[in-house]
Amino acid sequence: MPSTVLAKFEGAMMRDVDRIIDTHSTIQNGSRGNMALGHLTRSGVLLLCAAWELYIEELLVEAVRVSIDRCSTPDALPQRVRLTIADFVRESKHQLKPLQMAGDGWETIYLEVANKWVSDLNSPKSHNIDEMFLKIVGIENLSASWSHGAVAVNNFVAARGDVAHRGSDAGNIHMNVLRDTYKPQICRTAIETDNAISTYIRASYEPREYPWNRRTLPP
Repeated sequence: MPSTVLAKFEGAMMRDVDRIIDTHSTIQNGSRGNMALGHLTRSGVLLLCAAWELYIEELLVEAVRVSIDRCSTPDALPQRVRLTIADFVRESKHQLKPLQMAGDGWETIYLEVANKWVSDLNSPKSHNIDEMFLKIVGIENLSASWSHGAVAVNNFVAARGDVAHRGSDAGNIHMNVLRDTYKPQICRTAIETDNAISTYIRASYEPREYPWNRRTLPP
């Protein structure tokens, strides 16, 4: 099995995107150039990007939980992660925050840090994802694992932003772009991200086992 969040991404979240694609095909019924169906394409782009963002956020938290399970003390965490947690505690306005690190308290603090980064994520573009996973999980340059590259993901997220902010005034996105380009690219990138995090955790902690199975990539 892959991570639980990838199973959710490929299941419930992609079903909604697929339904929009199927609905567009049914209504269009083979005709071409029907601009009146642009609202369906825009909805599909918004849903696909929402699914990608939620997947990234939930994967971060799942990776943190696995890291906690494999560490008896915070000293076993990667140095970059320890620095992030230390900065969070030091900058807290709660004067007794350092005391919460005692015993197993560091686990709660670590999850609190992860959830704060998730809530502050304003765009699932590569530079934000790379920074978040470096500081919270410890993996460097996560987007380097994406075969379509960071540019493809960033262009898709930018297209989502255009739709979200301009609505029907946004540039026209054809359904075949959503169906044949955006969706396959994001689905493949999610699998590659899942595999990269699983490999990183295996290499970083005892036991040297994958936290979830790596998935074979589609052709």
